[in-house]
Amino acid sequence: MVLRDNLIYWKHSLRNPETILDEYYFSDELIVKDKILLEKAKKLRELIIAYCVLTEERETPESKRLCNRIFKIVTSINNIQYHEFIAFWKVLDLSFSVFKKLPNQEEVLEQLLKSYCRKRRNQYDFLGYSNITLQALYDFGSSRKKGNSGNVKLSDLFESNITGVKLTKSFTEFNNTKRAYCFVDKGTGGKEIFRNFSINEKVKYAFGKKYQNKLFDVLLKVDGIFLLIEAKHMKEGGGAQSKQVVEVIDFIGYTEVHTNIHYVTFMDGIYFNRFNIISQTKGKKETNVNSILKNLQNNKRYFFVNTAGLIKMLKDIN
Repeated sequence: MVLRDNLIYWKHSLRNPETILDEYYFSDELIVKDKILLEKAKKLRELIIAYCVLTEERETPESKRLCNRIFKIVTSINNIQYHEFIAFWKVLDLSFSVFKKLPNQEEVLEQLLKSYCRKRRNQYDFLGYSNITLQALYDFGSSRKKGNSGNVKLSDLFESNITGVKLTKSFTEFNNTKRAYCFVDKGTGGKEIFRNFSINEKVKYAFGKKYQNKLFDVLLKVDGIFLLIEAKHMKEGGGAQSKQVVEVIDFIGYTEVHTNIHYVTFMDGIYFNRFNIISQTKGKKETNVNSILKNLQNNKRYFFVNTAGLIKMLKDIN
C-alpha cells in the first residue's frame, strides 16, 4: 500500500496520544548494588567529618593528609558524584564535570571541603546519612542518561512493522538493499550514506543549510520510497524546547524534486498531546498547530506524526 494523505496520519496521531510512561525511556539502574561504591561513600563521609572536626580551629598536617585521601576517592570511584558532598558543590556553582577539568583540583577541593564543613556537616550529622541519597541523586539525573533510547525505539518500530528491513552502515549496503535504514546524525556510516544518497537523488536538503548543516535522524528506504525522519523526544515546553518545536515544524516546510522523497517529523513524547488538546478547542488555534497544518497542506508529501501515526505510516508502506 502507498502512503495516504498526510492529514490522515496527523489526525490518527491526534486520536491516539502518547502514553505518559514509555518503557523505551526507562532508566532503572541500581547503583547501590555496587559494594565498592557503598564502601567508599561511607569512608568519604568518615574522612569529611574527621576533616571538619580537625579544621574547626586551625589547619594541621593531619587535615592535609585527610584532604589528600578525600581527593583520591572523589577522583577515582565510579558514580561517586552522587554523594551528598559532591551534590553540595552545585550550591557553590560548581559541577563535578567542570571540577574534573580544572588544573588545580586539590586546591579547589580544599575550598569545597571548608564550605561543606561550615554549611552542611552539622545539619547532616543531625539528620543522619543514608546510601539512599546516592540512588536518589542518580535517579534524579536519569533523564540525562537516555543516550540511544530513541534510536532503539525507532529500530524496533521499523523492524516490527516493515518486513525484511535492515539497518545498514555503508552506502553500498544501503544502495543494494530494497528495505533499509540508517541513523544519519549519530549512526555508523550514516553521514556517508546520506551524502551519496543526496548526490544520486539530487537532494537539496535546504533545511540543513538553514540550520548550520544540522542533520536529521534517520533515512528509511522501502521499495524506492525514502523517508527523511527528524525524531524528537519531548515531554515539556519552554525555553530551548520551544525552539526545537519550531525547528521540527520547519523541517516539513521544504520540498524536493523527486516525489518518492518524504520529510517526516516524528514527535515522540507527551509534548505532542498538547496539539490534540488545542485541536479540539474552538476558536483560534495555537501558532504551532496552525504552522503544522499549513506545512502539511502545502506539502502533501511531508508528514508530522507521533508514535501511533508513525506506526500507521510504516504499516502502509510495508
